[in-house]
Amino acid sequence: MKKAGFVFALATLPLMAQSWEVGAFIGQQSYDKFTVTGIEFKPDSKVMGALRVGYNFVDLGPGLFQLNAGIQPKATSTVKVSGMDIGVKLDHQATQVGLAFIFKAGASVGVGVDYRWDKLEGTFQGVAASTTYGRPWARVNVGFALPSPVVKPFLGLEVATALSTKSIGSLGPSTDEEALKGMAPKLQIGLYGGVRF
Repeated sequence: MKKAGFVFALATLPLMAQSWEVGAFIGQQSYDKFTVTGIEFKPDSKVMGALRVGYNFVDLGPGLFQLNAGIQPKATSTVKVSGMDIGVKLDHQATQVGLAFIFKAGASVGVGVDYRWDKLEGTFQGVAASTTYGRPWARVNVGFALPSPVVKPFLGLEVATALSTKSIGSLGPSTDEEALKGMAPKLQIGLYGGVRF
């Protein structure tokens, strides 16, 4: 019995990758918008950055499965009210956990699903409001990894989109927290790069 367990462990060693990924994203983030009685509330797109770390838990040779987690520091966007800047701001930061499959033969292609918590803060008519909006996101990145014996640098283009958004009816949001969710991030496009080791 012990021998069978040892043989099984040896046979599955190639599947148990002991490798890590550390990466950084920088790109354009777009936000959702809503309209109340003809007045549109729309945050400006914002250049932002994020950090991510991943653990490759199954390696299939040309592809691998990865668990990852990331943080996005606070960024501030100007909320245009019917195209005008009247001093309304939206502060946003995020944390995320996810699962990805990365195909790494030749070009590096990654497809992942994350659960992301967006912390949103704003001030409406002099009253501060904040909320946390948790929802799934999907992301795809395409790039190249440089072959090297220990550390493998990579760089590529990444697109991520929220899989759900908060719809605000024509009567407007019922609370300030609902208004914040109605302006939450919905799309990110930019460069993602880092190292795998």
